[in-house]
Amino acid sequence: METSGRFLITVISSEADLRSAVLDAEYASLVEAVESALDAADEADNQLVVAGDAYIAWGATHPGAYQLLFESDDALPETRAAHGPRLQARIVELARLVDPDAPFASALLLWSAWHGVVSLRLHKTEWDWGMTARDANRRLVQALSANS
Repeated sequence: METSGRFLITVISSEADLRSAVLDAEYASLVEAVESALDAADEADNQLVVAGDAYIAWGATHPGAYQLLFESDDALPETRAAHGPRLQARIVELARLVDPDAPFASALLLWSAWHGVVSLRLHKTEWDWGMTARDANRRLVQALSANS
């Protein structure tokens, strides 16, 4: 990879490499959005709510990227591994606060619910959801917290 001025020049040898480079960049953008929101949050804020709001907002504002990342049958190759475990570990640690016995399972449950909020709202725009995505996220986190 070479940089020239403000431009990054990369030689992409195949369509698969191009697709992977795009997915890597979009996944890094998602990780950055969630981590930035968590880093900027006040200590009094519920960190799971902050993470969920950031995840949902990113998906809603990046529908094409979100669908490529999470609604296609593309494998999640090791190239994204540097970002994946870091964000996953952070969400699992936050889930430990509400479910110390099964934080990984709770983090996966939250991710599944956040994914549902994003995906269904992207595809079912004609539905009246009866609440905002932010309200849905708060209810999800509250329900998980109540059952711990």
